[in-house]
Amino acid sequence: MGLLGGKRKLGSNSALAIAAGCAVAFMFIATIVSTVLYKQRMDEAVGLMAETTYNEYDSYVVMISSDDDSTFWKQVYEAAREYGKENGVYIDMISQSIDESYSKPELIEMAIESDCDAIFIEGDDSEETTKMLARASQKGIPVFALGTDVAAESRISYIGANSYSIASLYGTSLVDNLVKQKKVLVLGADSVSVADENAFINNIQTALTGADIVNAPLEFEARAITETGPFAIEEYVQNMFKENDLAPVVICLDEKTTASFYQAMIDYNKVGSILLFGSDKSSTILTGIKQRVIASSVYVDSKALGQAAAGAFIEYKEAGNVSDYISVEAKLIDASNVADELQEVDGE
Repeated sequence: MGLLGGKRKLGSNSALAIAAGCAVAFMFIATIVSTVLYKQRMDEAVGLMAETTYNEYDSYVVMISSDDDSTFWKQVYEAAREYGKENGVYIDMISQSIDESYSKPELIEMAIESDCDAIFIEGDDSEETTKMLARASQKGIPVFALGTDVAAESRISYIGANSYSIASLYGTSLVDNLVKQKKVLVLGADSVSVADENAFINNIQTALTGADIVNAPLEFEARAITETGPFAIEEYVQNMFKENDLAPVVICLDEKTTASFYQAMIDYNKVGSILLFGSDKSSTILTGIKQRVIASSVYVDSKALGQAAAGAFIEYKEAGNVSDYISVEAKLIDASNVADELQEVDGE
């Protein structure tokens, strides 16, 4: 029995070793195949980019944002594209030129592989983006940060609104609308980091210094929605309402979070019990302001941002340098001017 048992044990060990070897081999082959397929996808995407009409222009610039499908970034792109077209520059939002979905670092990689003349990018503080922008710099591709900045060494110029000016506009609206509320939740999607939110809170607290506010000082809390996916923001916001994990005052720092929170307030019968301040000016957000569900919204003029970005590249191309920071005005929309803004949006 002992000998038979020993043989059975040896056979079992051999089978395990073979199985392990097969698993390792399978993983190795799968890695090679996936790498080859990824490279093939990238080559095909870059090839599609090369088939565009930018060869008719003097320069080719790639624009990349955290959400190319948002109303705001579509408007930025259209304004930049039109301004560039008038000045011999082809500006391409490459995510609109290819069928498959790619991550932001992958889009930057495509831009680098296409040997573009510059990259326009909505900044973030992720390690992956930083690494890819370093690669762009090594290849001599100038980077222009739009809307949200990156590390100074990673770009030629930052084009956007002054962060303190934005916070001041929110502060003005807070003072005009607060009654007895004390707690303020600052909420943003994955394109807005906790560091950005904390910087915003510091700026708004400075802007509110000396303001006549009942229950001052206000208590601020920052949250960033780190989950990604088609419905990640909606699900996160809905869970906040389901769990009653809310604050009497909420400031949303991006378009999608604002729209999702506005809709959830209606769905969960919270209109009137939460003071909501938003960001950007889509038709949904403007409707929310008109209905007095959203108190106000702060936005950066998308057309001005796009034109300023294209102009910054043209200046850099022609003069060899450009200002480190190019300011674009931020504006406040509330009940006093929402009708004019809605008319403008409806007319587009």
